[in-house]
Amino acid sequence: MPVNVNQENSGLVHVVLVGGTPAEWADMTDADWMSRLTDLARGADAEGAQWVTLLPRVGPDLAPERRKSFLQQLQGLRNVSVIRAAHGERFVWRNLSGVSVIIDPSPDGHVRFAHAIEHLRQDGVSPDDINEDVLTRVLLDPATDEPDLVIILGPPDVLPESLVWELAYSELVFLDLGWKDMEASHLELAIDDFNRRHRRFGGLDS
Repeated sequence: MPVNVNQENSGLVHVVLVGGTPAEWADMTDADWMSRLTDLARGADAEGAQWVTLLPRVGPDLAPERRKSFLQQLQGLRNVSVIRAAHGERFVWRNLSGVSVIIDPSPDGHVRFAHAIEHLRQDGVSPDDINEDVLTRVLLDPATDEPDLVIILGPPDVLPESLVWELAYSELVFLDLGWKDMEASHLELAIDDFNRRHRRFGGLDS
């Protein structure tokens, strides 16, 4: 199992936030997105995190024309750059303090995983050379650290379809909130919960 150098000091580096549906995301205005990104970066920065990745919780993907329009909206947001990752486009917004928020609109983690494998195959990577480290780099791009914490908005009875790889060694915190209700203070509370836990990085207590 890969161990981050950042995990050696039990620091928090990468937070994944899962909430809402692709349709709810597409209904947000530019002002809504900038407010949400600013809140998330402020909450992450207050706790020392460097990366926040956003994933939808559930819901079908958008129809092609609406998805195209939504991706154009994300690309047009201030201080957003487009990363053409192996499994599709991701959008990265950075604030002045260096926190990066990755927006991944893909609602299906299985599809994301399959696309990453196919990308490696097309790049000529031998199956013998595809290991956990390679998959980690491809799936998390452009983040450089595996998720320490996954925050899931909504009831804790069903895991989101968008999560596959991110569940391996991450701590989970469920917040019974709707997507529109998430604020910086909620992120800080979830991170505080994380900081009070005894982390095992996917292992079991002896």
